[in-house]
Amino acid sequence: MDRRLLCWMLALFCTFSAALTHAGELAPAESDALQKDVRSLLSTFARVDTDAMIARTHPSVKRFAGGDAAYAKAARDAMKTLDDMGVKVISDDVGEPTRTYAAGAEEVCFVPRTTVFTVDAQTVKSLAFMVAIRPVGGTQWRYIDGAAMQAMPELLRQLLPDLQPDVPLPPVRVEQLQVAPRT
Repeated sequence: MDRRLLCWMLALFCTFSAALTHAGELAPAESDALQKDVRSLLSTFARVDTDAMIARTHPSVKRFAGGDAAYAKAARDAMKTLDDMGVKVISDDVGEPTRTYAAGAEEVCFVPRTTVFTVDAQTVKSLAFMVAIRPVGGTQWRYIDGAAMQAMPELLRQLLPDLQPDVPLPPVRVEQLQVAPRT
């Protein structure tokens, strides 16, 4: 085989394999830091700190909503509606992040979360996940709430069109635990 052809093929292989190397396992320290960051994000919801939630939302969600201002208004309106409904978070638990998946210049993983909350005199347990996205080689994660992704998996593709195909989504489940006592 011609030596130049062999070098060209080797260079091409290295180029393609480099594009896929950012998909894989998080180091234990990265996984711990991501779990801590998701806990912090979830606490912004419990504290009704809408500005902090908006700041940590992935830009694709903001574009999908019509831009930063439209997303900020929608987020504030949604938080007010939840507050008016009397939704109160009792607890949030964050699970182990999944492996990462390639998404163009970004990488994506899923972080399971279990939230127990009360609404309308009922205690509800929600098993869902956060979609965590960061630039390849970066450390700053941005998030998409994955609660609606099981029912509308095409939404994930709209928000992250470069996400590698056939990425398995974590389960989503909601169950009523008990009727909360009226006060």
